Amino acid sequence: MTSCEVREVTDARGWDDFVRHATSPNEFLHSWQWGEFQRAAGKMILRLEVLMGSRRCAVALLVPHTTRLGKSFILAPRGPIIDPKLDEDEREAVWHALFETIEKNRTADTIFLKVEPNVAPPGDVGLVEGTGMHPEQTLLLNLQKTEEELLSSMHHKTRYNIRLSERHGVTVGFGTSNEDVTEFIALMRETAKRQKIGVWPDQYYRTMVSSLGDSITIALARLHTKPIAAAILIRFGSTMTYLHGASAGAFHEHMAPHLLQWESICRAKEQGCSVYDFYGIAPEHEEEHKWSGITRFKMGFGGQVHKYAGAFNLVYQRGWYLAYRIAKRAAGR
Repeated sequence: MTSCEVREVTDARGWDDFVRHATSPNEFLHSWQWGEFQRAAGKMILRLEVLMGSRRCAVALLVPHTTRLGKSFILAPRGPIIDPKLDEDEREAVWHALFETIEKNRTADTIFLKVEPNVAPPGDVGLVEGTGMHPEQTLLLNLQKTEEELLSSMHHKTRYNIRLSERHGVTVGFGTSNEDVTEFIALMRETAKRQKIGVWPDQYYRTMVSSLGDSITIALARLHTKPIAAAILIRFGSTMTYLHGASAGAFHEHMAPHLLQWESICRAKEQGCSVYDFYGIAPEHEEEHKWSGITRFKMGFGGQVHKYAGAFNLVYQRGWYLAYRIAKRAAGR
């Protein structure tokens, strides 16, 4: 088997360069700054790279998570990132080298390792299929088209709603001030209450904005001075990702989310991005899926469906792993 060396990484620029070149769309969830955000949020992260000789072949951001059972698991969010040019034998060597190092570094209460790789793993490395922490497919918009081409590719109702929102006097701005974050959080909490969904604590969003620096912006749609829709956008490499969105139910007829998306798409083009990632849509042919409504909204802007390689688990404690899965099913997650 091919010989590999695994070591911790301190080179932020080299890390991000590798992730950008190995992924399409560029995976912000495995960027250096996302790791710094996780650290600022209290996680004891670990960054590993796999070398074959002097060639970097893979990187892995590892983030521990505590379960309700009092045990933990390790997540590689949208990773590890593996050079897609490797052949099958080389990929197998990379996985085994990573597993060996993670085994040495994991804590005794770790139930399993969850991976969401950019390249499907070989079938004989000990992984079992799992449920992803992130969407299994997304919608990507090609920003190399002109604005006119993008508009013409949309559903006619989406184009109409963008213009309708403009006629209502809605405007869109971008920023990361404390006021912007506060207004986003207020709209997020209103949306969560209306749609009966969970949201992160307020400090999570504040830490995200302070940690990600120039990579993050908040888009705010206003009617006069009142914020009525908002989104968190993250730029990494050539990809702008729409991560979170919220709106005020009382102003539904103003169609602010449509104009908010369009202005965000235009901003991404202005910043030189070639891809706009809507970050997750419902699985195909699942009309009753909880994301079906937001999926219809996103699909109205055009774009192409992109499916990820999947999520897989390496189980360390089978009894606790079974208990974890039962608890998740009981909680409806």
